[in-house]
Amino acid sequence: MTIQQVLYVLEIANRSSVSQAAQKLYLSQSALSQQLRRLEEELGYSLFARTANGLQLTPEGQRFCEQAAPIAERWGEFCKSVQKRHRNEQLRLRLGIGSRVYSNDLFSNVIEYFDARPEIEVTFFTEAGLDVVDALRKGELDLALDRLPLEDTVPDSGDLYAAPLIRERQCVLMGTHDPLATRSYLSIKDLQGCNMISGLEDSAEDRSMRSAIRKHHITVNRIYRSDGIETSMRLVREGKGLAFGPASFADHFQVAAIPLEPETWVSLQFICLQTNLKRTEIKRFRDYLAELCKNREG
Repeated sequence: MTIQQVLYVLEIANRSSVSQAAQKLYLSQSALSQQLRRLEEELGYSLFARTANGLQLTPEGQRFCEQAAPIAERWGEFCKSVQKRHRNEQLRLRLGIGSRVYSNDLFSNVIEYFDARPEIEVTFFTEAGLDVVDALRKGELDLALDRLPLEDTVPDSGDLYAAPLIRERQCVLMGTHDPLATRSYLSIKDLQGCNMISGLEDSAEDRSMRSAIRKHHITVNRIYRSDGIETSMRLVREGKGLAFGPASFADHFQVAAIPLEPETWVSLQFICLQTNLKRTEIKRFRDYLAELCKNREG
């Protein structure tokens, strides 16, 4: 028996649910269930019984929790006392946040994660025109949650680590009253002569857009550029031009999102330098997001 298993049991008892306790503890439900099962095997009795109202403590489980509660309280006091000398040595993370984090409703989960870890001081960078790859290489960011730019716009990418979190269909974004909004899909060639909306000149978003229209020999009428996603999406809503973006932007920004044909898929990614994966706080955050986004697809 470990102190961590004892704390797990108390959390499950407090919530009468393994799944809710797992979410609070930032564990997968299967991992928490396995820990509970191992502890019950060691004790030789069941701590919980499953009822119509959720998990309920057995009589043995009730006694276990009554005796465990003061131990957990003392353990918390012990941890605080021995960590006092490190309070001025906070871990610091500079985290780039792309628009897909908001459109996929992940930002509240990110905040909840760091709320539970006061030892980490986190700074968010949310500029739409931020070149996350360049910022990572310059040491201005520790990690980023964003789309990784197209391969041909990121030279020498072997120093980067990128893990997909949420895979989304790439779309053409436009105002809901645009005649093209009635289409089931659009090809790049359908954008001939249109106005386009993008990030700042030579930003990752701008390079990706120009790479796409250059590849298909498209001539656009004009390009509006902005360093803010809200401004860009306002231009789209008002019918000033079209933009590329994921399907999740449709509801979040109240625009129409028409899928590209042939199908193009882009992922929200966890991005950092390979060398930064040695940092425990970054690896743990990556593992949390990977479990949270498991099997999600936009």
